[in-house]
Order: sequence, then C-alpha cells, then structure tokens
Amino acid sequence: MSTESILQKASIKVNDHGGILVNDAVVIDGHEDFHERVVTHVHSDHTTRLSESIRRRQKIIGTPLTLEWLSVVAGFNDPSLFVPLNYDQSYRVGDVKVVFKRAVHIPGTAQVLVEYEDSTTVGYTSDFKKVGRGTDVLQPEILIIDAVYGHPSYVREFDDFIETVLADLINELLSKGPVHLYAYYGKVQEVMQVLRERGVIAPFVLSHKQYSLSKIAEKYGMRFGEYFHVNSREGMEVVRSGWYVYLTHSTSYSRLAGNDRVSHVTLSGWEFTKPYRKIGSNSYLVAFSDHSDFRGLVEYVGLSKPKLLIVNNARSSQGKVFADYVASKLNIKTVVL
Repeated sequence: MSTESILQKASIKVNDHGGILVNDAVVIDGHEDFHERVVTHVHSDHTTRLSESIRRRQKIIGTPLTLEWLSVVAGFNDPSLFVPLNYDQSYRVGDVKVVFKRAVHIPGTAQVLVEYEDSTTVGYTSDFKKVGRGTDVLQPEILIIDAVYGHPSYVREFDDFIETVLADLINELLSKGPVHLYAYYGKVQEVMQVLRERGVIAPFVLSHKQYSLSKIAEKYGMRFGEYFHVNSREGMEVVRSGWYVYLTHSTSYSRLAGNDRVSHVTLSGWEFTKPYRKIGSNSYLVAFSDHSDFRGLVEYVGLSKPKLLIVNNARSSQGKVFADYVASKLNIKTVVL
C-alpha cells in the first residue's frame, strides 16, 4: 500500500502548529474545531492554542497529573471539560479508542495509541527519553514522532550518567554558597527528585508556580524532601541561612543571574560536547535533557518497526534528515508532515 493510501485510510493530518488529527475524531497536542483534544503534557509547544479549545468547550483528555498541572501552568481549571485517563486505560472518541502509554519526559507525560475499529493502530510518542527503561515502545502500524533531535550530530555521549554529574556539581557549588537552578516546568520536579536520590540534602526553595506544581506532583507519588515557597516565612529563613537550592523557570535566569554570591545552573538539551561547562564567573550550563538524542530516536523506531513512520516537522527543524535516515538505514517507509 502506498504512503498516500495509508494516510488516507487512517485519516491522519498534521496542522500548522503540530496538532495531529486522527480519523476526524481527535486532535493530539493541537487545536482543531469540533475535535476532542489530547494533551500529552504541559509544555507550551504541546498546549498550543489551548485557549481556543477551551473557548469552544472541547473535551481535554490527559493524565490526571497533566490536567491538574494545566490549572497552574495555563491558569485553567474546569473539571467539566477534563477527561482524566490513566496509563493503559482507554477512552472512546467516535470510532476510535485512545489509550495512554508511559513516557519518561516530564511527570504526567503520555504517549498516545489510537485503535481503529478495523484494528488499524496509530501511535504518537510525544516527547520521551530512556527507551525501554520507563518509556514503553509502541508497536503500531503507523508511528508518529517529533524527532526534536533528528540530526545525527545531536548525540549526548553522557546521557546515561548526567544525573550523577548534575548532583555532584550541585553539591560542589553548595559548599561555596546557595545555588539557583533554572529549568522548564516539569523538569524542575524531575530534577528535585533526582537530586534527592543522589544525595543532595540542602533545602529546596521554589518560585510560586514551581511550588504549586510540586505540591500536585506529591499527590501522585513524587518525593522531594524538604522544600519551601520562596515567599513563606520558612522559605525566607532558609534563604537567609545561605545554604539552599532555589529552583525556578528558565526564563528567570537573566533577571536573577546578576547575584554574584549565588551559583547559577541552567539545564539545557542543546549541549552535546560536554556534560557541563562554565559560561560565566559563577554560571554553568548542564546538558540535562528530557528528550532522547538522535541515537535514542533511532533506537525507538528500530524497536517499534512501524509500517509507516510520520515525522511531525512542526516540532523539528531536522524532520527530513531523520526521515531520510530511517528510510535508508532501517528500511522503513517514512513521510514528513
């Protein structure tokens, strides 16, 4: 069957902001009028035009944690629109069933498996890392992937031990004074747990949104040890003590980086040469990513073995490069949408 025939049979399209339309019934991580919407996680490139979906009173399908986090990140909380779906549970939308599968990315992230009445299956990976080590490998007939790090040069040789490197660096910097750590929503909560598991015992102080997200995450089993709201009496006392890790959103770096008595650590997935490097007198960039690098993407597709791979080019500048590589090296039919 030709690529065009497969796409027409499954009725799959990708719109201009990366939303994946499946069988004229559901749109994943995007907006379309009169479609129920899946939100795989709360990062902004996956919640694009959410306000329009809400205004049209469309159902929002997500993991329970993701739906609660939307109330903090997007300022939206209307349980009448929420459809909470746990991993491995199914939800029927029109003629298809939607099933969530686990993905290691930020807390609450889900992969999406869509099952048609004729047994056709379509899977969307969303963002992921740690293939087969927390991230389930979907094996649908049609696999959709974003391929954020789709170029062969996007390889991080140190991914397997970067968590230990980060914890060691934080402990070293704490011996000199307080540390400010900058990361995106969800990654902060992941890192808090990673640091505790690897021996960082200093109290955490959080900005308002990060504190709210952490409180919700604890309801779903995450453990962070001692942490405080930055504006609470306890939080201000901890700050005065001079021994703490302050965690806030990446966009706060430029506003706070001028404090010379503090060490500043920014987490980024766009560093491939070293586990971390010094970028100023008291500032560091750590190559901590929530996405698989190029090798992880290839590994996933190789284990999945779909009949057709769709690369969602709205979220990757290297979609065609990745599709061509998969077609030639893995002998899998590919298309870029």
